[in-house]
Amino acid sequence: MYKVITACALGILLFAGAASAASVCSIEVSPLTLELQVDPGRAHTDAIQITNTGANRQHIKAYCQDWTLRPDGVVIFVSAGRLPQSASGWVALTPSEFDLAPGDSQQVRYTIRVPSDAVGETRTVVIFEAEAQALSLRGAPSRVIPRIGTIIYVQSGAAAPAQARVAEFSVGPEIGLLVIENAGPGHLRFTGRLEIRRSGELVRASDLNAFVVLPAPFNRHQVKLSKEAFAGLADGEYEVTAVLDCGGPSLLGARTKLAMGPTGGK
Repeated sequence: MYKVITACALGILLFAGAASAASVCSIEVSPLTLELQVDPGRAHTDAIQITNTGANRQHIKAYCQDWTLRPDGVVIFVSAGRLPQSASGWVALTPSEFDLAPGDSQQVRYTIRVPSDAVGETRTVVIFEAEAQALSLRGAPSRVIPRIGTIIYVQSGAAAPAQARVAEFSVGPEIGLLVIENAGPGHLRFTGRLEIRRSGELVRASDLNAFVVLPAPFNRHQVKLSKEAFAGLADGEYEVTAVLDCGGPSLLGARTKLAMGPTGGK
């Protein structure tokens, strides 16, 4: 008996539970993300290109879904029109279904018609879904549905300035947690670094992985710091600083203490 598994990531083609399944189907889209300014009552039309980079002909369906992010950064997909700040119902796709021979590309035109009363940021994801593919997962016959998506953010009216704060920052010899809250009405893209000092002298600095924080009600992101971030530090007291940049007029930062050794449980 076959089990159908649907797998999708934003801009990344995934096959649930089987990295070797990439040989079954390979499709690419460009661009992966669109950030559009469309005034209320106006429409915007452009195209997304999808390419079959695999060895087999693929039948593709295109449609929109809502999406959001969990605090740990995992993407959650929901039927169109179900989530706050959804733009899925404003999008028309042409064509919405087509075949792609190996090596061929297809442009899918999208038109976003923004209602006259729209204000602020909305979002959607255009999903490109291939037919179910047979493969073996952990020795059992299974089927996967390859899907890939292009994220679209739509800003209607003037964008508000970036607003963010560090809601929590704690570290220990084994683990740390940094929680960022987006206090504004639009998504924010963060880059950052972690700095560890002893007696004012920088002893270690490392970059944090870039991440996105959506507006409320999905406006918190957790950065978990593993023990590798503090491995090899000598016994003693340290000052740990998180420095974050979301494109606002100033950097966002937080500072805390770290004890290594007998008092810190190295």
